[in-house]
Amino acid sequence: MYINCTFNKKIEMGFKLKIIVIFLFCNTIFGQEIATIQKIKINSKILNQEREILIYTPQSYTENTLVFYDVIYVFDAQNREFFDFTHAAISFISNATKKYIVVGITSPYIENLDYARNNDMLPLPKHENQKEFYNGYNGNADNFLNYIKNEVMPFVNSNFRTRPYNLAIGHSLSASFILYSMFKEPNLFNDYFAISPNLAYDKESLATMFLDFNSQNINNQTFLYLSNANEGENYWKEWLTARNKVYSFLEKTKDLDQINVVIKKFPNETHWSTFAPSFIAGFSEYFKYLENKKIKYSDETYEITLLVKVLNKDDEVFVTGNQKALGDWNPNSIKMNYKSEFEREINLKVKTPLELKFTRGSWETEGLVKNINDYVNLYINPIKQHKFEFEILEWADQME
Repeated sequence: MYINCTFNKKIEMGFKLKIIVIFLFCNTIFGQEIATIQKIKINSKILNQEREILIYTPQSYTENTLVFYDVIYVFDAQNREFFDFTHAAISFISNATKKYIVVGITSPYIENLDYARNNDMLPLPKHENQKEFYNGYNGNADNFLNYIKNEVMPFVNSNFRTRPYNLAIGHSLSASFILYSMFKEPNLFNDYFAISPNLAYDKESLATMFLDFNSQNINNQTFLYLSNANEGENYWKEWLTARNKVYSFLEKTKDLDQINVVIKKFPNETHWSTFAPSFIAGFSEYFKYLENKKIKYSDETYEITLLVKVLNKDDEVFVTGNQKALGDWNPNSIKMNYKSEFEREINLKVKTPLELKFTRGSWETEGLVKNINDYVNLYINPIKQHKFEFEILEWADQME
């Protein structure tokens, strides 16, 4: 599509100012790719149903083909509010330093099958009659979990530039489901955000699973966020008892090993209104957690080549990053080799996960890379790709 952003010169000064603003706005829109949302149909053999998923890719995803992203899976995305709030709020909470691929997992009501979201979220009851338990809308949680593991995730990882790091977000029964997934498939997700989960169903079955869970089944350090609103006070009284059992267990237990637990309470919020403030509080804590998290690197080493296009033929370029092969964030430790007047190159042996930046020898001379917003870390995946080319748009000390 072409939009003509030129205008008649014979206009008054006030209007000229408006035209300049519009012209700059047009340049911004067409000069940089915007974030996108795709709706994708999956014919699930596991569920024997057609399901729709939503996939958000951040700004410059298509342009910047070298960057790979962690993935957030948002459940109950048939309510678009959950999905849209997630991909919109992340930037504000992280001060525009974090970008994710966000996948919305929908659980719509399918009229001809008389199938509802509760079928997805609830396993077969152990203590109640299945036909009476949630009016019979239950029992398919294990198949739904297999659908996520064996159909949705492989599709996302095959068709999008993902890193092997997944987060799960759920509200109400979908929060219960992601906790259930942690017990059944403890390494499917890396981190969990369970907002107002129902821990009381089927005579507190999920609460009991919490108390019996062996955290040693989790291979990697995990962030677990639990929150509640005013459930259990004037309604759903049984929620309070089950929740208190789990909270007390988590607060007293010292041998959770890999699990970093954060609990937040929002007694002035309702079951529905709590999602936004709880999400913001949870991710605020999560980003603090990431800053202090000890990185567990892969056992395998990968050979990569980095090529950087520079602004000036006499630029000396250093690469630095989150591991010894990259100087452990020392900005003048690893100098790149001269390849041509405007190109620098280096071969390295690295581990995953991998983060890096470019400088001219100090943090004051950090480089701004094309198609990357601001001076943020570059996340690349050496498992899927071995040669990476970057272009420096400006150096921090030479900004005009």
